[in-house]
Amino acid sequence: MSRSAKGEPGKRRFTGPGALIIMDGCGIRDEEAYNCPALARTPFLDDLRASKYDKPGNGNNGRFSNVTSYTELIAVGPRVGMPEGAKGSTAVGHEVLSGVDYVHPMYQIENAIKDGVMINPVIDEAVDYAVAHGSAVHLMGLVSNNREHSHVQHLYAILRRIVQRGAGSIVIHYFSDGRGTPPFSAPRFLEDLRNTAAEIIGDKDVKFTIATIGGRDITMNRSAESWYKTEATFRVIIEGQGPKLDEPEAALKEAYDKGLTDQYVTPAVLGGYKGVNNHDVLIHWNFRKDRSEFLMRMLVEPVTDLSERLRTSADDTYQGLKRFKRWEHRPDLHYDTLHIVGLVEYYGGMRCPVAFREPVQDISLGKVLANHKINQYRVSGVDKAKALTLLSGNKVGDPLPGEERITIPPPPEVRRYIKEYDQHKGEPGYKFEPYRKYPLIEIEDLTDKVLELIGNGDENTVLLINLCNPDMVGHTGDVSAGIQCMMAVDKSLERIVGALREKGGFAMITADHGNIEEMITADGEANTFHTANKVPLFIVGPPSARLRDDATLSDVAPTLLALLFGRELPEVKKEMKGKLIFANGKKSK
Repeated sequence: MSRSAKGEPGKRRFTGPGALIIMDGCGIRDEEAYNCPALARTPFLDDLRASKYDKPGNGNNGRFSNVTSYTELIAVGPRVGMPEGAKGSTAVGHEVLSGVDYVHPMYQIENAIKDGVMINPVIDEAVDYAVAHGSAVHLMGLVSNNREHSHVQHLYAILRRIVQRGAGSIVIHYFSDGRGTPPFSAPRFLEDLRNTAAEIIGDKDVKFTIATIGGRDITMNRSAESWYKTEATFRVIIEGQGPKLDEPEAALKEAYDKGLTDQYVTPAVLGGYKGVNNHDVLIHWNFRKDRSEFLMRMLVEPVTDLSERLRTSADDTYQGLKRFKRWEHRPDLHYDTLHIVGLVEYYGGMRCPVAFREPVQDISLGKVLANHKINQYRVSGVDKAKALTLLSGNKVGDPLPGEERITIPPPPEVRRYIKEYDQHKGEPGYKFEPYRKYPLIEIEDLTDKVLELIGNGDENTVLLINLCNPDMVGHTGDVSAGIQCMMAVDKSLERIVGALREKGGFAMITADHGNIEEMITADGEANTFHTANKVPLFIVGPPSARLRDDATLSDVAPTLLALLFGRELPEVKKEMKGKLIFANGKKSK
């Protein structure tokens, strides 16, 4: 991919590639206990951190001490477009890092809730369709209070509206959490759901059913190597095909007896549920996009396009697939009579009604790089490939001019174990979650690929890199695995930064949110979910300088672009919310 950057007035400072390296899920916490970055031996990161400009006695011992600057960034809260109290997430973090003026979808959603009832014309139209046909309204989503992918209060607000408008049957497809919530918390949420639904329905003649259950690892799959998980979810919901159990508690017990947490509950059909019927309504009520996209594609994408997507995916289950059959076991189902709705637009061009649409974002890191003819390589493992697309903002699906997306698969041994674990989890030999057993995942192969790109790159090259290990291993709650992963991240960073500096380039190293630095809750349970902590920022390349201590994730994109071009671009200065992170730059709004 050979392109020439637009001529820029002024002198470019660096003669080699630039890089934004995202240590996904690596926050900052003072306490050392259960803090994997603090417990791990990370000599390279320690040297970089010691280069904080205002620390007396530091800044002259490390390999890059004279060209390293360090600060800590705010990653959550209103200053990055998130509601107060919401935890960070991969999707939000990457979108904010793109430099867009980010507004969390919860603002729109919660502004539409009046007296506990969700008032939205798209949802009203869907419910009215069910009322007109005497059919059921199905609600699928993550029953959780984590506010990362969903909020159970949104479910209750929709339930109230459904009952208000006279629907006679409500069907729940229960996605259990255990990753953004304590690992075995599903029974509490089940009890609350039943009690709240009973209170909402009162004496009205409304049938309420929990028809299916499945853990979020399967029901909210986002890995192109694991479309089979998405299909397992699709089949239990649409056709009632899957393991049969009487009650959701039975599915949880089966998982718990194997030592599995809520996120790994096998999708199951409950209480004789036979699948959807003609003219039923299905509403996906999650508000986060990346882990809802695959299921929605399987539900609404044109079959020809979906079949091609599956056939060419990294999931060998679909090799040789001719045509995906949506209602293979239900010949009486007229699929086109179903009314399917997304709470948000989970991917660009989604072919169904959307209750809450986001504004188009006109400027972003990815778009500025493309407009100035910079070659951008986005390098990640399978789990975070979708996240890197958000560095172009929320509406960009296809690669931009000059953009190449490179997804590094896990090594064969890891891929094999992941698939076998899905079939045998909890059995002898399959007691450990995949990333607890293999905390390095694909980082060694990914690092090798990055070094190859650096070697072939020049001043018109930018690498956007996601190291997924801190987040994916942090979600296991295993401190030993977390320490191993942080040591691998440290070695990877040393190799990447060393190669960049040898080519005359620069790096910005940060994170999208916290996770692995806090592996235990205040109650002593394993902490498998994201935190609200600050995240580190290292700038390696320009002479050491004082950085602002009030900076946020939104300041990263304008700073990277200023380093790349040797000046603030007028469009960036005018349109991006974030400001330069150097202490002599302007503060964020």
